[in-house]
Order: sequence, then C-alpha cells, then structure tokens
Amino acid sequence: MSASAADGAGQDAPEQQSGVSGTPRVSGGVHNTVSGGVFYGPVIQGGQVTITAPQRPAGAPSGGFPPPSSVHIGHEAELASLVAALDPAGRPSGPAACLVTGPGGVGKSELLLQAAHTVHRQRRFPGGVVFVDLQGHASGTPPLPPGEALGRLLHQLGVPEQAIPAHTEDRAAAYRRHLAEQPVLVLLDNAHDSDQVHSMLPPPGGSRAVVSSRRLLPALDDAHRIALDVLPPDAAVRLLVEVSGHPGAGAGDPAAAELMRHAERIAQRCGGLPLALRIAAARVRGKQPAAFADLATWLADEQSRLYELDDGERRMTSVLAVSYRDLDQDQQRLFALCGVTPGPRWGIHAAAALMGLPPARVRRLLEGLCGAHMMQEEERGRYRMHGLVHDYARERAGEDLAPSGRAAAVDRLVDHYLATADRADRVLSPHRYRLQDELGLPSGITPELPSRSAALSWLSTECDNLVGICRAAAESTAPERSWLLADALRGYFFLAKAWAPWEGTHRVALAAAERAGAHREQGILHNSLGLALLEQRDLTRAATHYSAAARHFETAGDAHGSANAIENHAWVRHYSEDYAGALDEHLQALRQYELLGAERNRAITLRGMSLAEMELGRTTDAIEHLREAGRIFDERDLHLDAAMTLNGLGEAYAKAGDLRAARLHLLRALRLSRSCGSTYEEARARRGLGSVSRAVSPRLAVHHWERALHHYTELGSPEAETVRALIAEVRA
Repeated sequence: MSASAADGAGQDAPEQQSGVSGTPRVSGGVHNTVSGGVFYGPVIQGGQVTITAPQRPAGAPSGGFPPPSSVHIGHEAELASLVAALDPAGRPSGPAACLVTGPGGVGKSELLLQAAHTVHRQRRFPGGVVFVDLQGHASGTPPLPPGEALGRLLHQLGVPEQAIPAHTEDRAAAYRRHLAEQPVLVLLDNAHDSDQVHSMLPPPGGSRAVVSSRRLLPALDDAHRIALDVLPPDAAVRLLVEVSGHPGAGAGDPAAAELMRHAERIAQRCGGLPLALRIAAARVRGKQPAAFADLATWLADEQSRLYELDDGERRMTSVLAVSYRDLDQDQQRLFALCGVTPGPRWGIHAAAALMGLPPARVRRLLEGLCGAHMMQEEERGRYRMHGLVHDYARERAGEDLAPSGRAAAVDRLVDHYLATADRADRVLSPHRYRLQDELGLPSGITPELPSRSAALSWLSTECDNLVGICRAAAESTAPERSWLLADALRGYFFLAKAWAPWEGTHRVALAAAERAGAHREQGILHNSLGLALLEQRDLTRAATHYSAAARHFETAGDAHGSANAIENHAWVRHYSEDYAGALDEHLQALRQYELLGAERNRAITLRGMSLAEMELGRTTDAIEHLREAGRIFDERDLHLDAAMTLNGLGEAYAKAGDLRAARLHLLRALRLSRSCGSTYEEARARRGLGSVSRAVSPRLAVHHWERALHHYTELGSPEAETVRALIAEVRA
C-alpha cells in the first residue's frame, strides 16, 4: 500500500538505521522520504538544511483493507445511512467521523467494511482508504496505543517506517497534514474509548473516519452515530441458511422445508445475533439437513447454549468475556447478579433489590452496562439483556458470586416482587381476603404504584417473570413466599385472563405448600387453580381441584374456605348445564357466608345465583339478586365485581324483554370494564349490546360483536366461537 519513494537527486540512498522512534539517520547527500502522503526532501545546500515543497506521490493507498463477507444480509438501512454520511461532496460540512456502535457480534466490523468497499468503488476518496484494528475488545490483547495506531496509518499512507516521527503528537500532526491534502477514508475498527481515537479523527475538510466500538464513546460529540441491533427473524434465518451453504432451502422440497423449520428454531435461539448465526452456520456447513435438527435441540438448553456456539475458531463466550472484563467492579457485580433473574427483562427496582442499593445508585451502574452494550434500556426504567448475554450472566453468577451472595440476592429479588405484587393487588382489589394479611410480608424495594393503570402496567410488564420468581421463592429458605406471591397475583390473573402464568405460579406454589404440609394454603391454591381451569371450561380438572380444596379446608378446620369450595363447584354444575344443582350449591354457600358475615362473598354468590335463575326462567329473582349484589359492590368500590354485575343485569333485562334497560346497563358495564382494565367484561358487554341491537340495527350488532370477537380471541376465550357464529348468522 506504500507509495514508491522518489530517487534522491541522482545520489545513492544513504545508509539508515531504524530504531523504536522510526526516525531516519542522514549520512550525507539528500534523503527523501514520504511523510503524510507528500514528499518532504531534506536538501543540504551551502551547509544549510531546507525542506522541499510538498509534491503529490505517484499513487494513493487503496484496496488494502480487509474484504467484507461475501454474504451480507440485514442492517440494510444502517448501511445506506453510513454510505450517505460518507459523501464529502454531498455533505462537505458534515461530521468528519461516523460511529457504529453495538454489542459484540452484532456486525459492526462487517458494516464498516461493507460501507468502505461501497464508497471505494465509487471513488469518493481520491486519497484512498486506510484501516487499523484498534484491538479495543480483543481477547488477551490490550488496546492498541494511539501512537502505534497512528504509526500504522502513516505507513499505509505512504510514509516509510524510518520517516515516521517518534512521538505521538508529531505522528498526529503528520497524519492530519496528509488528510488535509486529499480526501481519505479512515477505518478505525474496535475502538476501546474516545481517548484512543481522538488523535486519529480527520481535520475539517473532505476526509472521513468510521469508528466502530462496543461502547457509546460519548465524548465523540460531533460523530454521526449508527446503533446496530440484532437481526429481525426473517433476516436471521436467511443469513443462517446462506452462510451454511443451503441457499434456496424450503422451495417446494419437503426435506428443505423441514430444514427451514429447524433453521428458524436455531435463529430464534441465537437471538438474531449475526456472529452467533455465523458460528451456528459453520457447525452445520456441509452436513445433512438432520444436523440442523440436532443443533436446534442442543441450543434449546440454556445451561449449555453458549458452549454450542463454538466452531473451533470463534466462541461466543470469548466475545462476551472481553466485554465483561472491560466493566468496572460494581458493574461486573450487577451484571453477574442479573444472572440470577429468571428472565432477561426487569425494572430498575428489581436491579436495586439485587444489589441491595437504592435505585438512584443502581441507575448509574445500569447506564454503564447500557453504554457497554451489555444490556439496553427498553423504556424508561425498564432494561433488557440479549438472551445469550443473559446466559453468560448466569454463568458469571455461578462462578464469580459466592453461594451466600447469590442466595441473598435471590431473597431480595423475591421480596421485591412479593411486596410490589401485594401493593398492586391492593390497588386492583382493595377489599379481598389475602393470605399475607395474616402472615405478613417481608420488606422489599418497590416502585410507587399511584393508580390502577400503574398497577396494571407493572403486573402486565412483569408477567413473563412471575413463574420464575415463584419458583425461586419455592426453592429458597422461605418457601411460604411462593404461595403468598401466587395468592397476591390471583386477582390480576383473573382480570387479565392470563392462563399460563396463573397455572404456572400456582402449581409451583402448590408443590411447595404440599412439601410444607400447609393444608389451608393448599386449599386456597386448589380453589384458585380450579377457577383458572373453569374460566377455560376445563370442567373435569376444575372439579378435581375444587374437591381437593374441600378436603384441605376440612382438615384445616376452615369454614370460610369450605364455603368457597362449595361456591366454586357450583360453577362446574352451571357450565355442565345442571342449573338446579348449581343453584342448590350457591344457596349452601350463601348460608355459610351469611353466618360468617362475609358480605363480599355473599354478593358474589348472589350474582352467581342470578345466572342460574335466568337459565331456569326465574328472571325476576335474578334481577333482585343482581341489584342487591351491585349495592354491596358499589359500597366497597369493587369496580370489577360491579362491572360483572352490570353485565348480568343487562342480560337479565334482555331475557325479560326490556331491551332499553338492558342496553343502559350494558353501556354502564362497558364504561366500567374499560376503566378497571377488564378486557373480558368489555367483550361480554359488547356481546350483550350486539344482541340487543340485532333487531333494530344488524350493522350495529355486527360492530359490537366484532369488537367482542377481537377481545375474546386475544384472551383465548372459548366465547370467541359463539360470537363468530353470531356474526356469520347475521351476515348470511
């Protein structure tokens, strides 16, 4: 890449000695060197040394930088943005530096080289292209000192080794002089920090630099910034298949289609990270399609997934280890502690609980981890790790944290979730009975939940973590926290119809209660599980849980729990269309609640009785019981219960033929269900409004039913098929 040196005014080249400084030693005659891409000829005339005027060398460095991969899929928009920014003619006053940031393995170097080759082919930089790997994130190698990096760049720009100045400042001056002469593109790959690259940024003019780093390099104030993220699923699969040597897979061939299905599983388990995808592709390159199935299975194991992403030359663990090594001690501790969390997403208060520090102090550590691209802030106060990074955090937790430290962090995390779930539940269901009212709660770091919407937002956001947290509680030294947490979440699960976490948390908690021999708690959990199954119309399993609940309550001598089991089983009879049997069990439970003075339970039972009475043609009794139930719910500000009761009244008046009263109650139910966040009761109100509108306005009826169908489908409710049939009937 060096330009050729000019002859020295007809004289022989002097003897030179090259040392660490790289400065030439002149032994008489004229010595010409190339510095900064122009000729600086020391000429001796009359005993005086003068410097000749600069002249342009015969050639310019070009094409000596590494080639990009032959398969480049994904990050097309980012590539276009970078190429546009590297246009000295189009943006003469634009930033002299472009910064490409992102986590290790996301494809920063690839993007840098793709852009460089694009603009090189377009001859945008007459002075050529130079490249240096700054080794800012190399395993076992310290970052390249700025002086050494400048020396390498000057050499590529045509400066012989012996003419490169000794000191970093002099090298930087010579480098800037060259870049001021002709537009040059400088590629600075793998920068460690801003200090490492400051001396290599071009002066104002036509030259440009592209810097890549795993860090945000905030001190590069004027840089044009491009942040890389993982590939979307379709691009990830295409990259995997192309690099593995199976292009065109899935085009009408059953075996190829099967390969594509396994490729999708692999891409999902690589999290769309380009380096992980390329390593996975190397693992199956040249092998039969069955190798895809094997690798997909191996990558499913979170405990060993990182070690499967090793092709003998590239290892995901090595990439992540370098980023971890660059963190300071407190950041490393927080990173490792994040490995004890059940999932890769959490809030700032959960992180504060892990560290046992106030959120304000932990926020700066989280900012540092985000700056190092070890996690990212999804929204204000909410953070996410890439799945593979979370796997590595789990490994670091196992190796770098003492067992006692891990256990203490888990305890603090469980206490955080338990205390926050209890706080949210008291906002959503302020008057219901809770186990924790008797047993008490440990203190925990919790966010403020000033409103119903804030409580719902926290619960819905954390929903994916709840089963894992419940399992962590069950396996801790205080397993009773698992059933306290499950009980605190029941109201939200019922409201949101979140079947999977409802069943998952309660089964974990039930197993813990069984091990502890806690009969009353087992009865409560069986009752709750029965309700989850009843809501899905799994009547057989619901009945099994209600029977088990009755046995445990009897053993514990809990009269209130026994009444709950009877009342809940009445619904199994109701959905089995045994309305007389359901009404009989409702009445049994009602008498017990009246003896116990349990007014809320009495109101719930009256509401259940009304539905059985409607089916039996006793509409007047149903309306009377619903009005009494509504009065009790209104007195206690139980909005969800009140919305359910209003829906019942709308249905009862419709059966009685009073469509005006039915419509008014259903509209009130619609408004109240929206305000309390019950999608299910909103759908129920829409279904009822469609029915009362059908005779006068089929179009309005279909409108309400379509909204109901949307909600029922979103919730996975069996009511969706009934509403779909109503829509089809009217349209036919």
